Amino acid sequence: MPLSTPAREALRAHRRAQQEERSDFGPDYRDHDLIFCRFDGDPLQPSGITKEFKTHVRKCGLPMIRLHDTRHGACSMLLAGGVPIEVVQMILGHASPEITRKVYGHLMKSSAADQVEVASKLITRYRRKQNVSNPTESADGERSSAKSEPAAPGW
Repeated sequence: MPLSTPAREALRAHRRAQQEERSDFGPDYRDHDLIFCRFDGDPLQPSGITKEFKTHVRKCGLPMIRLHDTRHGACSMLLAGGVPIEVVQMILGHASPEITRKVYGHLMKSSAADQVEVASKLITRYRRKQNVSNPTESADGERSSAKSEPAAPGW
């Protein structure tokens, strides 16, 4: 699982503190090989995690959302930031990129439009200015000036 440097550092610090708690608790510590657990090693209760999350949200002055919505928010930011769908799929734990596309495809449409604009600017950056009328040659060899067709509306 790819993690940012601050996340890796926080997990290392958490693991060190957890090892100290484990040694302080002694032989009664129930090791379930969990990263986040109660002081005695037992699993955290989901209701307790939700309650703690709500407390943090309130203290930060943020609007209340469901804990699971933070997953959607993180995914939205990753996709908006241009992270490849395969990387987002791996982070979310989806079985395939197609599942991620199915759930978050609506977010990728605006991102795709932005990327097309960037590509267009790159392609046209050094293009010479062109005259609107292009000389054409008729079947009898005479040259005339024909106006180019305007682009379709919305193009």
